Amino acid sequence: MKINIFALMLYQFDNKSGLLLTFIAIALVITIVFMLINMRRRIVAEADAFEAKRQLEDNYVKLEEAYEKVKHTQKELAQKYEELKRSEERNKKLAFTDYLTDLPNRVAFSEKLDHILATIRPSENIAIMYIDLDNFKNINDVLGHSYGDELLIDVTDRIRQVLDENDFFSRFGGDEFIILTQNFVDEGEYEQKIKKIQKVFSYPFVLSTREFFVTTSIGVAFAPKDGKTTQMLIKNVDAAMYVAKGMGKSTYCFYDEKINNSLMDKIELQSELRTAIENNEFDVYYQAQIDLEKDRIVGFEALVRWNHPTKGLITPAGFVQVAEETGLIVPIGQWVLLEACKQLKQWEEAGFTEINIAVNLSARQFKDADIVETVCEVIKETKIDPNKLELEITESIALENMSYSIAMIQKLKSIGVKFSLDDFGTGYSSMNYLKHLPVNNLKIDKSFLDTVMEDQNDQKIVSTIITLAQTLDLVVIAEGVESNEQAVFLKNVHCDKAQGYLYSKPIPQKDAGFLLEKLRERRNHANLTLEQALREAEA
Repeated sequence: MKINIFALMLYQFDNKSGLLLTFIAIALVITIVFMLINMRRRIVAEADAFEAKRQLEDNYVKLEEAYEKVKHTQKELAQKYEELKRSEERNKKLAFTDYLTDLPNRVAFSEKLDHILATIRPSENIAIMYIDLDNFKNINDVLGHSYGDELLIDVTDRIRQVLDENDFFSRFGGDEFIILTQNFVDEGEYEQKIKKIQKVFSYPFVLSTREFFVTTSIGVAFAPKDGKTTQMLIKNVDAAMYVAKGMGKSTYCFYDEKINNSLMDKIELQSELRTAIENNEFDVYYQAQIDLEKDRIVGFEALVRWNHPTKGLITPAGFVQVAEETGLIVPIGQWVLLEACKQLKQWEEAGFTEINIAVNLSARQFKDADIVETVCEVIKETKIDPNKLELEITESIALENMSYSIAMIQKLKSIGVKFSLDDFGTGYSSMNYLKHLPVNNLKIDKSFLDTVMEDQNDQKIVSTIITLAQTLDLVVIAEGVESNEQAVFLKNVHCDKAQGYLYSKPIPQKDAGFLLEKLRERRNHANLTLEQALREAEA
């Protein structure tokens, strides 16, 4: 019985042990499984961490590369910014600075004046001085533009020497400079500044080893008195400068409201001149030239007159300057030349074969590239003897460009035309250049004769001019003879010819023809003097 109980207990124990072992085995398996799972998780986690670390390292490398690229790009951008900044500064300098003189240019001046006018105080005044070099074109024509540029640089340096801190100095364009002065008080004091600037031009400029004297025409305007906007001030100071030029150059002019009225008159006159050319409103008048030795008419000077529809007869003094400035003098001059030559041919065909005709050439005509061709065409068209045509240029025109004048006169003389030097004594009054100019006649200006009977020095001057001119084989013609005393004096000093109101005023073509007819009658009446014939013709 005990054995059975023991066997039963053992059996039961064995069953419990097996069950326990089973549980243990199962637990162990589960534990192992969990361990394996955890191990796998760790391995995966470690692999993921490694991969993450690797990716992080890769990303760090890429980040460093990106950072380097950003730094490089930033450096390039900084360089480009500096280049752009320098480029903008260069462009700004080009836009606001004159390339030749390194002065502020027209744009810079306008901006400066705009700013000043926008902020000007009620009690503040500013002055604007417009400086234009007289006859600057001649420098370029004679020496070339490189020497013209050199002159502009020298002018800039000289003007700078007399300016102060209140002056804004700029080159306005070409041969024009402009000075803006702030905070000036007294116009008289400002006038001293103008004279200082004029003084720097009193000594010569040396160009190509030669000395050149340059003068200036200066216009002055004050703000706000003469204008409250930049545009208005520039217009007004420019007008003042042109008035200074019209006053004979080498001077200055303050702006005045009357100047604008004068400019409007000039603009109106320009328009009327164009209409006058289209409507054939011009006439040619003729003034007799007398041979003092033979006491007879030997020629006429052709003088243009304008038959204005409302203003009446206008002499050249009333329109020639405007015609010269606009270039209209060229077609007017061509018309006068043609009409004068036609009239000369008519007189020749009427039997007046010893008459010459003198025609004035303006500066613009004489410089015209087609002047020789024009004269040749007129001679061909009218069939006149070219030896009976005398072309006149003034002393100032001839001396403006001596080499050109000599060449042009020689070309025209080669076809038979004669040349006269008009207004002698009003310019350089030097006989030295006459030996170089190939002219035939010398015309003594009227101003010498006005006082010749009262001033013995003038008598000596006129007598000397005549003697020296005739030594150079020049025919001397005295202009503006108005009295018998003047005529007697001229005969006594052996002047060749004379013209003036004593003999004849400028008269229309019909009256000039009548005068010639009266003088032809005189040949058949020996007791009829030249003066009597002239008076009868005038009556």
